[in-house]
Amino acid sequence: MLIDTLLGDLPRSTFLQEHYLQQPLARRSSATHLRELATWATVERLVENPAADLLLVRDGKLWSGQRPTTAREARVLFEDGYSLALRHADRHDAGLTELGRTLSAELQGTVNLQVYCTPPGHGSFGWHCDPEEVFIFQTAGAKRYQLRENTLNPMPLLETLNAAPDISRETTPVQECRLEAGDWLYIPGGYWHEVSAPEQESISISVGLMPPTPIDMLDFVRTHLLRSRSWRRRLPLLGHASPLGDAEKMEAYRAAFQEFGDELKRMMDDPRLAVRFMAAAATAGLRSSALVGSPRRDDPGH
Repeated sequence: MLIDTLLGDLPRSTFLQEHYLQQPLARRSSATHLRELATWATVERLVENPAADLLLVRDGKLWSGQRPTTAREARVLFEDGYSLALRHADRHDAGLTELGRTLSAELQGTVNLQVYCTPPGHGSFGWHCDPEEVFIFQTAGAKRYQLRENTLNPMPLLETLNAAPDISRETTPVQECRLEAGDWLYIPGGYWHEVSAPEQESISISVGLMPPTPIDMLDFVRTHLLRSRSWRRRLPLLGHASPLGDAEKMEAYRAAFQEFGDELKRMMDDPRLAVRFMAAAATAGLRSSALVGSPRRDDPGH
């Protein structure tokens, strides 16, 4: 398995019990075999592909000009301090597609893969957090990471992320990590992080893996409820024209909650529903690494 290769002499059981979904982990030199997946040649080829999603940012501020269409134009902006963020790069590169598919199959989740090229002495985005479990593979140069546990909004979902978090309210200690080419870093979902390239240009692959959540389970159950005539029926009238008094309305809705709660429990007690959900989650994870498709979300990145 890829995860076992990346972990080296660290047992997979230790990673899953002590780090995954919990604590960051950095490993040295065990991602060397992934270095050829993201080089300057890869970056230039993706920049010159008009279908590739390219974002440019310098120390937290987005480039407001036109998207560069040639490698030379991108190089000029890079030398002016702009990081190149190639979002959903796996949709345009077979090797990156395979990396995303492999991590999705081994750890189960939808994939948000990006390639970052950061100039020396600069950062891209400031302190932020991502809902995904993030795997960073350093392929060239070096990067400095500052990390801290998120107690302000732990275990966020995309819908619950704060666009402008007040990191100054965080009380957890800051951890530091430096990645050299061939190293990799795991950042749990929700962990604050801030990234910079200290003294040399950096290229890295960021794979955000979003595992299934109870909210996904609820969304899946809803697709089954839509087929039920019982669940599509209209509830008692609440408007002023209703013949029911307030107490009668309350009782009618209390009874409806009880009835549908019992029906929902019967449905979710059926083991076949769990099997169908697991199959759907696996399919969604593999589909997220496809070479075509619309972006899953428009986030700044990792």
